[in-house]
Amino acid sequence: MVENRVGPPVRGEDFYGREAFVKLVSDKLKVGHVLLAAPRRFGKTSVMYRLMDVPQWDHHIVHADLEHLTEPAELITRLIEQIAKDSNLANKILRGLSYLPKQIGSLFRENIEEIELFEWKVKIREQLRPRWQESGEELFKRVAAAQNTVIFFLDEFPMMIDRMARSAAHREEAKTMLRWLRALRQRPDITNVRFLIAGSIGIDHVLNELGEITAINDFEQLRLDPFPPKVAAAFLDALAGSHNISLSQPSKRKMLDLVGTPVPYFLQILFSEATKAHVQDGEPITPEKIERLYHDKVLGVDCKTYFDHYYGRLRDYYQPHEEKATKRILRELAVVGSMTRDAGYQFYKAEVGRQADLEEFNRLMTNLENDFYISFDAGARQYVFACKLLRDWWLRHYGMESSV
Repeated sequence: MVENRVGPPVRGEDFYGREAFVKLVSDKLKVGHVLLAAPRRFGKTSVMYRLMDVPQWDHHIVHADLEHLTEPAELITRLIEQIAKDSNLANKILRGLSYLPKQIGSLFRENIEEIELFEWKVKIREQLRPRWQESGEELFKRVAAAQNTVIFFLDEFPMMIDRMARSAAHREEAKTMLRWLRALRQRPDITNVRFLIAGSIGIDHVLNELGEITAINDFEQLRLDPFPPKVAAAFLDALAGSHNISLSQPSKRKMLDLVGTPVPYFLQILFSEATKAHVQDGEPITPEKIERLYHDKVLGVDCKTYFDHYYGRLRDYYQPHEEKATKRILRELAVVGSMTRDAGYQFYKAEVGRQADLEEFNRLMTNLENDFYISFDAGARQYVFACKLLRDWWLRHYGMESSV
């Protein structure tokens, strides 16, 4: 049975439709490093959990969430913390590290107090700060000596780099850390280490801002795409079956047509609203009801928080002049439906003024594609919204009369 869990990562039976992708990632990690690219709420964390829960070959995984980290010493500390949770790895790697206390074994207790662990992490971080590179070298030498393949899942790595890049105190350190990690991956004596980096913001955008785009050119990028149409239809059937709801073919088709690009998360939101309405009024789910719920609920204020990050992250991860130009371009695109590159550049110039630069504009549009705002129709040579639902949502909340 597939439960309809809107938002949180899914595991076990709730993991649906990504088995082939998981196998692809696992196979690629046998021989190299992987960049897992996916916008927020596309299921990248669920994919990582699946790789952890159902390993397809003999290896260890160290999973570290880096979203709120801002310096290399925190990264090394987080990796040590996560290694310590695997007793087999910890015994091989952590014991004997020069900068860890001899009583490191006490950290493996399941009943360790949270405050005690916090104090330990602060102490280690402070100790590592002035010599994090040497400490990291020592750690990875121990990992290499363990012989078993160890895969480091660095979740939200781009967000960590972006935080560092925006800080005057850590910007240069971000460059140093990127170069250090790349040199580490190239070392001939460290052959049993793999990295999977993942993030909900485009790593290319962040690295271009730093001038370090070559820092990850040894990674193979695997993009987590929306469901294929047949898988999306079967997913809705599975959800309906698990919730004992009758979903007719016309109703299912209406859901798929309204959402457009079949992003699982978007389908789950619409299905959730249909289920709630069905439970409350006891009436059958019909195409007419689904259409009404789509416009009144999914695109309305009730579900606005599900999509607000698409608007908010323009402020968080784009330069002020880029943010202003992007919002203008997306507003106009939501109204007219499609836009040539030249038309987009004219809106860009209107907002940026004398700062306008064609090369910067091209990078901006590429970043918007990577972040799932827009896509480029090569046949028509025009930009469109990456998903119909997002266009409808943008038009509902931020659309204005077109200037085209």
